[in-house]
Amino acid sequence: MELQQLKEIIACLSGERNVFYYFRDRYALMLLKDYIGDASMPINQLRQSPYAKLLNKAMVKRALGLAGNGIINAEQLEMIWDEKPLAFVTSLSQWGEGAKDWRWNQMSRKGYHLVLQLNMATDHTEQFEKLVKPDDLHTFNMCGHPTMDEGQRETLAWVRLDLDFETNEVLIEEIQCDWVGEVREAVRDGDEWYGDYSEEELQTYANVILAPYAKVWEEAMLAATIDFIRHDLGIDTIYYHSFETGAVLKNITYTKPPRSLYTKLPSRFAFQKTEQGPEFLMRDKYVCKRLKKVKQPHWFTLPKAA
Repeated sequence: MELQQLKEIIACLSGERNVFYYFRDRYALMLLKDYIGDASMPINQLRQSPYAKLLNKAMVKRALGLAGNGIINAEQLEMIWDEKPLAFVTSLSQWGEGAKDWRWNQMSRKGYHLVLQLNMATDHTEQFEKLVKPDDLHTFNMCGHPTMDEGQRETLAWVRLDLDFETNEVLIEEIQCDWVGEVREAVRDGDEWYGDYSEEELQTYANVILAPYAKVWEEAMLAATIDFIRHDLGIDTIYYHSFETGAVLKNITYTKPPRSLYTKLPSRFAFQKTEQGPEFLMRDKYVCKRLKKVKQPHWFTLPKAA
């Protein structure tokens, strides 16, 4: 996307404290709510929809139990809540340098990406600072990645987005988390690069404080992303890279991301496989040339509302 458009999005949608609450499988409730919309829908109709498999989630079954007449609505889905949801604060940033180093930055095309960051809220930060006592130079995020600056918030994960308002499309280019992996590495190797803590304090942080976040970070990040795309950007055509096609287009030749993030995760959210990529991406001559290197190029796309 173009830099001016990126700046306008960030200027319009930044500034307020955007709190996002998450608990295991909340994404299923959110997707079904979007699919149903403002109206009601017979449960039997949902069983025939692209989101049918989400009806087996325990949280969704609780909502279905409220639909005594066999018809469910968005309000009944919103009533389902966890007693202790995890709190996050989302923020926006940018990635890319236009035509400079775009292959090195692992982008499918030249330009810029909008970054949605999923940051820890105050309840985590207070416990983290008490146990780890982070210094001014290091956190559990890797240098050079699109995370919040030191001293602001701890970024658990982020998503890079390429988009086009004319075609009404968004491509999820990347979903990534440094924090969980870096903490695990510190526990395993005994490194003390990130603060002033004892081995016991670090293990307490990893196994008690961070553990609930580590279990759901990927689905929390994707759920927040879909919610942002649909309700803040107002775009309803959402694409997601597949593992093989994404690696080729983004010029990832060595250390590749976890395969599950580009296979199991989109499948869990009911994304459907498609051989037709985003229209704005298919207009790019470089993309079309690179696609010839993929045996069976494909993406995933999220089913729209009924």
